[in-house]
Amino acid sequence: MTKIKKIMPKQQNTEIALNALLNSTSITDAAQSCGLSEKTLRRYLEEKEFSDEYAAARRQVVESAVSALQQAANEAVETLRRNLTCDNPQAEIRAAQIILDNVLGNETDKSQNREIVISFNFNNQTVRLTND
Repeated sequence: MTKIKKIMPKQQNTEIALNALLNSTSITDAAQSCGLSEKTLRRYLEEKEFSDEYAAARRQVVESAVSALQQAANEAVETLRRNLTCDNPQAEIRAAQIILDNVLGNETDKSQNREIVISFNFNNQTVRLTND
């Protein structure tokens, strides 16, 4: 039995190639997933128009990922804020510590040998946080 290979127009092939490259970790994997040869994918990547389109699509994927991380960071901050007043002293102290560590930084400014100390009252006790 003879295999009949379907011939697709180049425009359709480049769209398939672009999608495969964006969703694969290597050119080999992309070629296998879309049914085009590695040689064809490499040739497309050498073409300025395709290469520019691929670069723009990759930037868009990265921007979407960064946007999702920013949203998750906002949600994480809200979770920490809720935990500041959750009536669980251990969780409240840990949330405060995480927030202060991120605001003040985790290291002492050694060039000025400066120690940062924050004290506050919590459950009628003074809590002292330092950056050392």
